[in-house]
Amino acid sequence: MINIFEKNLKNYIPHLGVNDMGYVIYKDDRAAICFPAEEIDREKINVLMKNGDEIRIAMPWKIIESLGLNSFKFEGKNLISVDFNGDLTASGRLRAIRKILSGDVYDAKFPGKIFIEEVKENGVLERPGFGEAAIDVAKMKGYSPISVYAFLLNQEGEFADKSYALKFAEENNFEAFSMEELISKRLREEKAVKRVVETRLPTKFYGEFKAIGYETPIGEVVALVRGENLEECVVRIHSECLTGDVFHSLRCDCGEQLEKALKKIDSENKGVLIYMKGHEGRGIGLINKLMAYKLQDEGKDTVEANLELGFPPDMRSYGIAAQILLDLGVKKVRLMTNNPEKIEELKSYGFEVVREPIEIEPSEENLRYLKAKREKLGHFLCIND
Repeated sequence: MINIFEKNLKNYIPHLGVNDMGYVIYKDDRAAICFPAEEIDREKINVLMKNGDEIRIAMPWKIIESLGLNSFKFEGKNLISVDFNGDLTASGRLRAIRKILSGDVYDAKFPGKIFIEEVKENGVLERPGFGEAAIDVAKMKGYSPISVYAFLLNQEGEFADKSYALKFAEENNFEAFSMEELISKRLREEKAVKRVVETRLPTKFYGEFKAIGYETPIGEVVALVRGENLEECVVRIHSECLTGDVFHSLRCDCGEQLEKALKKIDSENKGVLIYMKGHEGRGIGLINKLMAYKLQDEGKDTVEANLELGFPPDMRSYGIAAQILLDLGVKKVRLMTNNPEKIEELKSYGFEVVREPIEIEPSEENLRYLKAKREKLGHFLCIND
């Protein structure tokens, strides 16, 4: 069991006062007030309660597991909400947060008013979200990769925009970081993907590709490349799916999407397909995916099954793929996808993105699965009900 209050003294940077330890992260249409989790106290909770919406604790999946927090079900995208004794004062919320961070959750109530957010361990290099940005800044300042934050609200109670966020930071002596600056800084100073090998890959049906192997924080990833000048080209970021891609399972549309994408690249004689290892079962792994299948056989849909197993509905992120595209010199992406999240994440890394639909005719076996993706995950799918 970890305890994040045991400071790493080697990396610890001393601070004085609430404002010196607070920071604001902003984009054009939203901003967040953040504090390193080690330094959270009643005064800082008060700042969050007075100026923000729901309080979130951003932490990577490994820490969520080690604290036993995945025994509670996720809600929505990647949030777990818990509480203790219903005390909504600043002192009560501070006690709740400290219990959560120490793993003392046996008497936690679900749902609650404190939100635990699953974020990616590699921060904005892996997913360009506010939670990831919050833990990145905490790490930059020598703290653990856990942050307590809330989205900043303006005086009308709406999400604050960039101008309000900068004014708030100046008036309260908070440091301010833009999401774009943070992503740009990390991309300049760190390389999360390493090109290891290039070789020919002749295929039976889709012609010859250049296969480029990358080492990444999420494992080995391969990019199949056709053509030389890739500044603007068709792209497929394909999540690993052993059952669909190899065994031609009828439970999903993955294998058919893979084939359609390869055919598209072959027909244009130019493009990139990135095969994302580690994305099996929307990121939960092969065995857990098979367990999810069993739950689906018992009546759950694909999202409900992931939640029942203690996972978010979708644990994938596309920052690693974005860095591979940057390494390949791609700037404008014609993205073969039905997933709006892929589009928004690539845009956050500076790509110009145009969507190209890649829909497959539904079958009796996968119709319910596709409807759940459309209705619960927001995928662009035209399905006759």
